[in-house]
Amino acid sequence: MTNNKLFVLKASLLSLFTILVASCGGCEHNDNTDTPTLPLGTGKLLLSNPTQPDQPIALVNIQYASAPSDSASQQGQKDQGGVTVTNSKGEFKYGTAETVSFTLFNTPFTDIPAKANITQDDLAAAYCRQSEKPAACPYAVTKNLQRLLLSVDDNEDYTNGISIMAAYQQKEPPAKLDSSIEQFELALGKALLLQGRELAALYKPSLGINLEAPQPEADEVGGQPVPFVDLFRVSRPFAEYSCTDISYDEQGWPMVIPPSCDTQKHPVLRVPSWATSIMLRYIPYGSIPVGKYTVLYEGSGNIQYSGIASKIPTESSPGRDMIEITPDLIRKRNASGLRVQIKSIDHQNPVRNLRIVMPGGTCEGNPFIRVDSAEQCAGKPFLSFVDTLAQNRNAIVFNPDYLRFLKDFKVIRMMNFMEASPRNPCYDLEDEAYTTCLLQPFTWDMRAKMDDASWGGSARTPLLERYARGVPLEVAVALANQLGRDPWFNIPHNATEEYIKNYANYVYEHLDPKLKAYVEYSNEPWNGIFWAALYMREKGKDLDSNPYRAGYQYYADRAVEIFNQWFTIFGGAERLVRVLNTYHPDEWMTRNMLAHNGNAQFVDAIASAPYFHGCWNRSSHAVCADEEKIPLVMSQVTSLDDIFSVIDNVNDPYGIEQVSKINTEKQVKATTEYGVQLITYEGGQHLTVNWSDGEVSAKRKSHLLDLFQAANRDARMAARYSQLLNNWKNAGGTLFTLYTLPQSYHKFGAFGIKEQLNQTRFDAPKYDMSMQFQEVTGSCWWKKWKNCAQ
Repeated sequence: MTNNKLFVLKASLLSLFTILVASCGGCEHNDNTDTPTLPLGTGKLLLSNPTQPDQPIALVNIQYASAPSDSASQQGQKDQGGVTVTNSKGEFKYGTAETVSFTLFNTPFTDIPAKANITQDDLAAAYCRQSEKPAACPYAVTKNLQRLLLSVDDNEDYTNGISIMAAYQQKEPPAKLDSSIEQFELALGKALLLQGRELAALYKPSLGINLEAPQPEADEVGGQPVPFVDLFRVSRPFAEYSCTDISYDEQGWPMVIPPSCDTQKHPVLRVPSWATSIMLRYIPYGSIPVGKYTVLYEGSGNIQYSGIASKIPTESSPGRDMIEITPDLIRKRNASGLRVQIKSIDHQNPVRNLRIVMPGGTCEGNPFIRVDSAEQCAGKPFLSFVDTLAQNRNAIVFNPDYLRFLKDFKVIRMMNFMEASPRNPCYDLEDEAYTTCLLQPFTWDMRAKMDDASWGGSARTPLLERYARGVPLEVAVALANQLGRDPWFNIPHNATEEYIKNYANYVYEHLDPKLKAYVEYSNEPWNGIFWAALYMREKGKDLDSNPYRAGYQYYADRAVEIFNQWFTIFGGAERLVRVLNTYHPDEWMTRNMLAHNGNAQFVDAIASAPYFHGCWNRSSHAVCADEEKIPLVMSQVTSLDDIFSVIDNVNDPYGIEQVSKINTEKQVKATTEYGVQLITYEGGQHLTVNWSDGEVSAKRKSHLLDLFQAANRDARMAARYSQLLNNWKNAGGTLFTLYTLPQSYHKFGAFGIKEQLNQTRFDAPKYDMSMQFQEVTGSCWWKKWKNCAQ
């Protein structure tokens, strides 16, 4: 990104935040607070209170001076060194002076216009006068100052104001105040570990997020986050890249590598591959820690490493290898990923239970920050990743960066994490064989298990071998518990009664009882590209002559049966949010499902997916053919301006106004009539190329793909996300669940909320605006519903 484009991005985001805060009525802070009138020439230094916006917090014992020098300021309260400081109410005296300056964290905030109330916004404006990031600086500094001050109050009691703890009074901030908010948060979090402190929260999350599969289906999606400190959990199954003559055990570990593998060339690698597993292809630099990774394994064999890692022979021994991932290797060889190749094994004691463990560990009680050693834990136990996984290969240890990202969301939807929504695996079959394939059941024994060699796989693994075999249920529940966030589970469309019962029992017994379990039967039962929709239509064909209606009527009835099973196991619905999936533009689908067999009484929420884009061509929708109402369609755009023009067209049935406001209002009306809540299961932009359109050339499609990806990086996309979220909220929608977790943009879409886990907010407009929405909103706004517990 050029400097000019970066400046435009920052300027647009700042302007947008100003509008967003103004529309909130100054909900973050207000200079006109209900405080007693101060004597003329006296002011207060205040910090916004994130939990009680109408009760700002006084900043106590903060050094200040006024200019021009005024005798009044000299009469203010002084500390032990004779320096003038704010008093116990945060008051300072400026008399007739024009400006006042403060010093916090050994940092000057100078020449602030003197007035009755000065807040962190005023401090930020003063700090940012000389910033190299003039547009992005004020908001970042405001939030970073707020978090820093809230985190270092000496007695952690805001009712008597904030007085900076001694260790920080003369200490500079742990990172520059104009750093990206999440970078500052991490630096501050590490510094606070040494004080035995935790970070202060700036808001209570109100948005949900969709997780992605443990490993991407396509190799080029390298920015998909690594959920675990054990990289091998997201390795490609051995069968994808290995010699075809190898035999495997039930968990997927090679048992026998015959001599024929010495000469058999793999069709993709074009060389003998023996037993090969590959992970992290195209991983962006900065998305995982660099350094020394410990490889643990059982058994005996010849193991080699290549790609982004190299073995350190002098630090390796049987059962324990040391490999190193360096910045240079990632930058030069990330297309290769990390390759693990077993060239020979002891057939009596084969290599198994491989673990490739990140360096470092965490301090007990804080799984969100990776540290290098016990010295960073201030006396708390240091939980070494290697020691934990050496003792138990199946220990569930999440990547701290992954947890730190997810903690900022209220609900975590597990659908893709558990790979519960596949496309049709039966399309090449006919007649009875097709129907048999379509209706095949999914049993409890077929699920993903903790002992599996790896979880998930690429498109090289047959779909039926991957379906509902992402992470095990144990991992999903552990993630929710560690985050303290509500999980959203998707039950496979063809799950057997035993599967449903065992699934519900496990969640009941192991999920933190303070959390609520969202339960959704399948995903998009109306969408014919998914196996589930075709399954529903076949199962419900006697309910209606229209396959679409027959499918969703069967879906609603079967969903209620599943909800009732969970209700029985949980002893009621207080810990459950029972979700029916609907098509966002079709409020009649919503009405019909709720009315059918009185289903509404067993449902808590209807979930839709407000995605905005625009007509692809003139045949996409009846309205798209009207050139007066729709002067431009997406397949005709030639610039970013064109794309945003299509998105903003109020007449476009797929445009942002129709999707986020008009369609939402219709769905709210329908759900309100039946007494259920409206939430989203997904939502966001949906700029995709229709690769099947024979009227558009391949060259043109490639150009459109570049434009769509650029639009997702453009500052104007932040404004559209603000419009989407605020329209949804103002229309009466409640929980909005974004799609999706960070991932590289690819041929089939730019759905990642950012492009890799550690990309900064400065460079990720969709993510930044989603976070700003939460920061301004403060908490969930749908107080009447049970899933807004604070």
